[in-house]
Amino acid sequence: MQLFITINACVFGLVFGSFANVVIYRLPRGESIATPPSHCPSCGKQLAALDLIPVFSWLFLRRRCRYCRKKISSRYPAVELLCSVLFACMALYAGPTIAVVPLCMLAFALICISLIDADSQTIPDSLVIFGAAFGVIWVAASYFFDLNAPSVPDALLGALAAAGPLFLIDRVCLLVLKKDGFGFGDVKLMLMAGLYLGWRAAIVSLFIAVIAGGLFGGALLATGKIKKGGYFAFGPFLAVGVVAALWFTDAILNFYFPVFI
Repeated sequence: MQLFITINACVFGLVFGSFANVVIYRLPRGESIATPPSHCPSCGKQLAALDLIPVFSWLFLRRRCRYCRKKISSRYPAVELLCSVLFACMALYAGPTIAVVPLCMLAFALICISLIDADSQTIPDSLVIFGAAFGVIWVAASYFFDLNAPSVPDALLGALAAAGPLFLIDRVCLLVLKKDGFGFGDVKLMLMAGLYLGWRAAIVSLFIAVIAGGLFGGALLATGKIKKGGYFAFGPFLAVGVVAALWFTDAILNFYFPVFI
């Protein structure tokens, strides 16, 4: 049963990854994600069904549009593959339960949010609401069924533990430095993610995100790609922290607690 669910999650991940590419491209531009149908961004030609098979169409067409022959970015199949892998990971985490659905929707939302933030340094509220809605449903359903979700109090504490520190740092930076410390989109992202994590994993997710983001920011400063006090998208690192915390919270806490004790 678990193998069947995981394989299906991989397949659905490819399909949702293809849709994620639409969301990532259109949402920051204020375009509808439903209409018009998928088309080449270079020539505007509507794509046929054979042009929309995740990953395989990109390979079959030799990375070029069938109509105008412009190159198709490798990011499209990369997003589809990433979504497929994360859906499989969520299926393994959830086990043979319906919990796979909200967890996969969390993965979908995190992928879209990460790449939109990387492109435009914005996090759309609609994606945060989408992810939060599935988180609330998962936690609420777990009150009646065994779905391995945080309890209602733990989910609420998780949202507070995940978003609270970012909010406080941002307010202090505004008060002292007269500039944002974190974008408010990051706060809303972690408010949503904390529902899935509970308070322990929420703290671990921030720990991972700060280390990963700090290393990346340090590399950008060292190479001169940003100046001191400059900004870069932090959403992708928060997303990495969320996914890693789902899997590795216990291992990380067991490793660090003896150090601090």
